Amino acid sequence: MKSKEKLQLAAAQLFMKNGYENTTVQEIASLAGVTERTFFRQFKDKSDVLFDSSNTLGQRVAAFITDNFEVERKPLKLAVGGFATISEFFDGSRERVLARNQIIQSNPDLQERELLKRQVLIESVINALSVKYDIELSELAARFSVEIFHIAFKKWIKSDEKSFAEQVLDVYALYEKLITSPVSLG
Repeated sequence: MKSKEKLQLAAAQLFMKNGYENTTVQEIASLAGVTERTFFRQFKDKSDVLFDSSNTLGQRVAAFITDNFEVERKPLKLAVGGFATISEFFDGSRERVLARNQIIQSNPDLQERELLKRQVLIESVINALSVKYDIELSELAARFSVEIFHIAFKKWIKSDEKSFAEQVLDVYALYEKLITSPVSLG
C-alpha cells in the first residue's frame, strides 16, 4: 500500500474514532507509519485527505462522455451513463465511502468543501459535453446529471441492495418518468 493510501486509511480511522476536529496530522502520520513531512507531500492539510484534488471521478465521467458521443446522442443520458460507469469506485469500497460521508456530514466546513467539489464535477461534465453540444444544453445536462448522481448516492448510502450503477439508472428512470408521464395527484 502506498503512503497516500495509508494516510487516507489512518485518517478515516482516526476521524471516526476521535472526530475530525480532534484528530491531528501528527496522529494520522503516526498511525500510517510515516512522517508529518510525508503527509504534507501528499496533502495540503487534513481535510485534503477526504477529497480527491485530482478530480478522478470527473475525469472518468468526462472520458466516458468523450468515448461515447457516437453511441448516445442525448447529452443527459450520456452524462448519466458516465456516472453509472464509476460504480466500482463506490461498490468496491463501500465501508470507506460510508465512513467518509459520515465524517463530512458531521462537519460544516467539510460539507462546504463537498459542495465545491460538486461544482468541479459539474464543470468537468460541462467541458466534456460542450465539445459536441451548445453550452446551455451542456450546462443543463451537467447540472441534472450531477443531481441524479447525488440522489443516487443518497439512496445507495441507505441501502446496499442495489449497486451504485443501478441506483443511478433508477434515479434517471424516475427523472424520465417525471418529464414524460402525467403524475396522478393524491
